[in-house]
Amino acid sequence: MATREKVVPQKLSREAYRALESVVGKEWVTEDRAMIEAYVVNTDDAGASLRVLKRDPRMRAAAVAMASSTEEVQGVVRAANRYGFHLVCVGNMQLASAPTVPGTVMLSMRRMDKLWVDEENMRITIQPFIDYGKIHHESAKRGLWLGGSGWHGAIAKPCSQYVTYGLWQSDLKYSGLARNAVGLTMVEADGSILKIGSSAVSGTDEIPFTERFPGPNLMGMMKGSFGGTRGIVTEITLKIHPWVGGQPFPEDRGRPSIEHYFEEAKEKTFDRPPMHPGHKIFWFEYPDLATMCEGTRRLARSGIGIAINMTGDFNASMCSYTIAEANERSKGYFHTSGYMVVVGFTSEKQLEYEEKVLRHIVNETGGKLWSSEYKPEMLDAVAPWNVEYIANTETGMRTIRSNYISHILPPFSTFQQPLDTAEIWKDLCEKYGVPGEERGEYHSRVSAECPYGYIADRGHQMMTELDQFPERTSEKELLTWINSLIYLQMALLLKGYPGLFTVDVGEPWMTTIPEIGPDSYMIMRMMQKISDPKEIIAPMRCAYTGEEFKDMIKKPSTMIRQIIEMRDKFGLPKLEVVPAGDRWKPVE
Repeated sequence: MATREKVVPQKLSREAYRALESVVGKEWVTEDRAMIEAYVVNTDDAGASLRVLKRDPRMRAAAVAMASSTEEVQGVVRAANRYGFHLVCVGNMQLASAPTVPGTVMLSMRRMDKLWVDEENMRITIQPFIDYGKIHHESAKRGLWLGGSGWHGAIAKPCSQYVTYGLWQSDLKYSGLARNAVGLTMVEADGSILKIGSSAVSGTDEIPFTERFPGPNLMGMMKGSFGGTRGIVTEITLKIHPWVGGQPFPEDRGRPSIEHYFEEAKEKTFDRPPMHPGHKIFWFEYPDLATMCEGTRRLARSGIGIAINMTGDFNASMCSYTIAEANERSKGYFHTSGYMVVVGFTSEKQLEYEEKVLRHIVNETGGKLWSSEYKPEMLDAVAPWNVEYIANTETGMRTIRSNYISHILPPFSTFQQPLDTAEIWKDLCEKYGVPGEERGEYHSRVSAECPYGYIADRGHQMMTELDQFPERTSEKELLTWINSLIYLQMALLLKGYPGLFTVDVGEPWMTTIPEIGPDSYMIMRMMQKISDPKEIIAPMRCAYTGEEFKDMIKKPSTMIRQIIEMRDKFGLPKLEVVPAGDRWKPVE
């Protein structure tokens, strides 16, 4: 049996390591191999999983440093500038948090777990390791709430999700991080501390109330910056709202308690929580995806409700108890379905009125509502969602039971996009296969019937999510996922959908698809040269420098080769390099 060469991380110089010790304390910086291995896993990065499988030495960091304050983050960044090492900021290991060059220091935010609630002005300021569950818990004690939550509430961190726009379930009215973020503190690549949002305006007494302020929209530049490539977010201030529920928002929102677990389990009190007073969830289904898109469009723009989403068979995973049950359900039990939440903010009459409007639109567009008379078993199956749209403490976690990796598609799309997406998804399943199907898992196919649709801003924007479940130790399944992602994004690009992903495109997409923009990679390259000329933060994530571009041409990675090959399959123009070798010629 052949022996495999041991992967040895590249170490920092002793001067650099001692500098980190002086900033965060000796106990909060480590080269211990066990700690370094703990920072290798990435949720939504199949490329990182493939590099781990291929024993890429870049995946092992030189050290892990754990800062506890904005000032300590500043000190770490200054040390990186002085000693020439690179940083990757780590919140929840979801996106763009894998090292790309040897000798990287992982800047863990796990010690930055503090928050401050301003009841009078209804806002909450949080550090990077605060999750949605903690926000809701602290807000609930004061009769306030964020207005909804992202999936995986116990692990999702708003500070890290801000750099992927943060569109979630209740964005129809409250718009989660898209509009609730009113202030930001960040450390720039040169070690400067920057406060942005309305608190940057002289005379506001540092009271953030909107992300807008005179001059360039710097918060907009950070929002969606592909893993925070333009700075490190250390605090974010969110707008919170009065709780609307007819009674105080209970701190225990359906979580099983240790003391009464077995008693509660018998009655399923935490699995089937009642709806909160003043709130109603209506689950609807449609005969096909086209009528589903029209129905949700009409509902989203009607002025009622706080949340609406196309869900389809994704609820097979969200509301199942076991992966076996999820796989069984994903064979078609949920079909084309979705839900809308309506809330009586002013009175019961408002709730009655909004329900009346909802029923009228669903009926007029050919849909049906699940009820005690029609498919009550389906209504029972999704009962765990009764509190999930508020706090998301349990069912969202179930999506990651089986190697979940998501495809997130462009926001600001029309309601036609799910139809195009489903058609493309069917094609790519036939061309590349379906990860997990050989193992008896069917969930990777469900997007061909009804992609998950996040609908925000009163129906003026939406995005779709399509998930696959490749085995992380299978090179074949990881490559299938990567090929399907490339195929999907290029097919949508040719259909005229703007951009890629919900974030700035980032590498390797930015450079290999110069049609985006067009040639926006050159603009991003210039911005990178201004904001982070030494590539201290997340190198090679935003846009390749001229020298990195030359290296990419000489020795393309697996994913770049796949993208170039896919360009040929789609008939996109051949890419030619200028004589200087640092960019493409303009694409005809």
